[in-house]
Amino acid sequence: MTDLSSTSRNKINMPLVGFGTYQLSTEEAEFSVVEALRAGYRHIDSAEGYNNEKGTGNAIKKSGIARKEIFLTTKLFPGNTQWGVQEKTYDSTIATLKNQLKELQVAYVDLYLIHAPLASLRLEQWRALIELKKQGLTRHIGVSNYNEEVINEILEAGLEKPEINQIEFHPLCTQPELTQYLNEHSIASTAYSSLAPLSTWRTAEGQGGEVLAEKKQDAQSIIKDVANELNISEAKLLLRWGLQNGYSILTRSTKPEHIKENIDLFDFAIPNGQMQKLNDLNQNQAFAWAANGLNPMEAVPALK
Repeated sequence: MTDLSSTSRNKINMPLVGFGTYQLSTEEAEFSVVEALRAGYRHIDSAEGYNNEKGTGNAIKKSGIARKEIFLTTKLFPGNTQWGVQEKTYDSTIATLKNQLKELQVAYVDLYLIHAPLASLRLEQWRALIELKKQGLTRHIGVSNYNEEVINEILEAGLEKPEINQIEFHPLCTQPELTQYLNEHSIASTAYSSLAPLSTWRTAEGQGGEVLAEKKQDAQSIIKDVANELNISEAKLLLRWGLQNGYSILTRSTKPEHIKENIDLFDFAIPNGQMQKLNDLNQNQAFAWAANGLNPMEAVPALK
């Protein structure tokens, strides 16, 4: 069990509990990020592909909280020829972050990630991220949805290693080999879709939560029982589980009461026995991108 008593931030000073903005409209992002900042969140997670960064920027401005107090993450969508989206080059990667900074209404981001290894130009994109860090337009750089093989491409090229890998991580998708690899290489890990096992995850029309729902049914009763044993919500159980496994986590909601509840994770711990019950649910089954018909950690084109 990871000791969380001494700090609520990871090795790059990123708060362990962040607020994500995926599948929010621009207006929802503005409202929800304002609520999150009021509730005490100081890590906001965004992305080019979310198409709502103007709302996130408006919220940061409206909050009145000093920029230096907010850890802001965003991501480059690398392109994907299978989806008919042109791959980003070195130059267009530089230009993309500069445009995102305008949308977010900030001078820099704290962390810039390549959203997934979907482009054959991913090493060229990584070199651009290194340059963006040198220019001070991002303080830290990392990747998302990268497996060991793709991270090794960066290391074998003799380039600066990613500081963080943001991946799908929950009791049905623990990716133990990748988790061990990240720990061995001192690459911090962030979990997204922590609540994917729940029947309440992505239930709005078009969000795709119903895809592969049959694979979750057996686990849901165990998660419910453990949450009841500890007298906490199933959401808090899964978020705390991610923290105790050494991950920083992201949560997302448009409901102020849930936004407040989901950051309150440091006044209890899941005992070892219940942790093991949840760990034993692992299927290494990814759900987050299933509605798009792919697993981004497997859909990796050959390098150019």
